[in-house]
Amino acid sequence: MPDTTTRERMISTAMTLFRREGYTATSWRRLVEEAGTPWGSAYHHFPGGKEQLGVAAVELGTEIVAKTVRRGFERTETAEDAIRWWYRKAGQALAADEYRGGCPLATVSLEMANVSPALTEACRKAFDTWHTLLAGLLAERGYDAERAKDLAFAAVELLEGALLLCRVRRSVAPLDRAAAHFATLALAAA
Repeated sequence: MPDTTTRERMISTAMTLFRREGYTATSWRRLVEEAGTPWGSAYHHFPGGKEQLGVAAVELGTEIVAKTVRRGFERTETAEDAIRWWYRKAGQALAADEYRGGCPLATVSLEMANVSPALTEACRKAFDTWHTLLAGLLAERGYDAERAKDLAFAAVELLEGALLLCRVRRSVAPLDRAAAHFATLALAAA
C-alpha cells in the first residue's frame, strides 16, 4: 500500500480481514502482521483496542461504498443503470476476492450487533449514511422524497442479500438479478 500511514494500513487491513474472516476471528496479531506494521503501533494508534479499530474500519468501508455509489450516479443516465453499475462493481470486487469478501459492514454487523455498542452504532450510522446518500441521489433523478427513501432502502437490502448469495454460490448472478429487481421497482415508482 504505497503512501499510506501505519494507521491507514491498519484500518484498511482490518476492513479486509473483518469482511473476509469476521471480527471475532481476526486477532490483533494477525492484523499487525497483515498490515506489515510494528506491534506497538496497534495500541499507539488505537488505544481503545480492537473495537476502536473496528469502528474505523466500518467508517472506511462506509466511505468506499459511498464513493462507489456516487460514481455510479455520475456515470449513468438512470437510477436503474446507476444501481446496476454499483452492483456490477461490487460483484467484480467480490469475484476478484474469490468470493471471500462482500460488504464491509455485513460480517461486523452480524457478529457484533448487541455485543459491542460502539460497533453496532458505527454500522447503524454507516447504513444510514448509504440510505441518505441514495435517497438524495434518487431524488435528484426525479423521484419524490418518500419514493426515493423507499428505493434507497430497497437498493441496500437487495445488495446485502445478493452479496450473501453470491458468496455462497460463488457467482455474481444474484447481483445481476438484484439489479433487475431494483430496475422493476424504480420503473414502478417513477
